[in-house]
Amino acid sequence: MTTWLNLIAIASGGALGSVCRYIVTIAAAAFPGGSTMLGTTVANILGCAAIGAFASFLEVRHAGLEPTSGQWFPEPARLAIQVGFLGGFTTFSTFVAEKNMLFQGGRIGHAFLYLAANLLLGWLVLVLAAGWVKSWMS
Repeated sequence: MTTWLNLIAIASGGALGSVCRYIVTIAAAAFPGGSTMLGTTVANILGCAAIGAFASFLEVRHAGLEPTSGQWFPEPARLAIQVGFLGGFTTFSTFVAEKNMLFQGGRIGHAFLYLAANLLLGWLVLVLAAGWVKSWMS
């Protein structure tokens, strides 16, 4: 059940995640040849790896616990990290808007490369991070 504490945790995590995404985007744009699209890709890939690792960490730690047993990782903390911070850090809407900008600008090859980099690399790092955490914790 959602409580005010959970909502505050999500909002706090989301604010911090959004600020961190902005910093990554600014840093990526400051690199020679960098851009805000590079920043979006980096944030999405880091976020995918982090959410895969975090979800696996929780899965291993909570293995065998009944859902009502009072899991050792409090729900507000999980929501602050998983839904708030990582949800605010990654950015699907910006990714789609930037891909559309490339497509409308006639840079179709770049648009598909950008799409592949975010989706395929994001999925790959999520799977790798999840597997790494499970093997590390076993």
